Amino acid sequence: MAAIERVARRTGMDGLSIDAVAREAGISKSSVLYDCGNKSALLAEFIRYRLETYSRNCDEARTRYQGQSNPSFRAMIENHRTAPTDEEMSVAMLICAGAGKDANCREIMREKITEDTQRVIDESADKNRILQAFLALHGLAFLEYFGFCHFDEGIRNQLLDDLMSIAENDHGDRPAGA
Repeated sequence: MAAIERVARRTGMDGLSIDAVAREAGISKSSVLYDCGNKSALLAEFIRYRLETYSRNCDEARTRYQGQSNPSFRAMIENHRTAPTDEEMSVAMLICAGAGKDANCREIMREKITEDTQRVIDESADKNRILQAFLALHGLAFLEYFGFCHFDEGIRNQLLDDLMSIAENDHGDRPAGA
């Protein structure tokens, strides 16, 4: 996966190829073809890999909120406490470019976003309010990951604290005060 990322960063999505990834990884083209099949599948595997990494981070954070209201949404908020690095912004651009060019990649992203959205809604009592907060979190992430707006740490944390307050005060399936 690192070879895919290095090639795409260096050459852009148009320069991403089975040959280039094989050379970068120091393996044969047939090995890459065996694992991925074609450029589209190569990109799809990269997107899956990055989404699985994000999911593992959220799963780890979610364990800290088990037994509390909205553990999934709280975990997502926690994962956005730090501004994205240049590397993370670059990866986001690669994924966006791939999803823009490939229906399979768009579907992978759509499935993950739908899954996350449904999980957050299912855990909440006030589904409309939590959905608004979820969309606000993703809007903040979008603005920062694509370099449109950078919030200083104090402002970001205040925004995230406000979203966390919404999650904390929505008692989901738990009775109030539990």
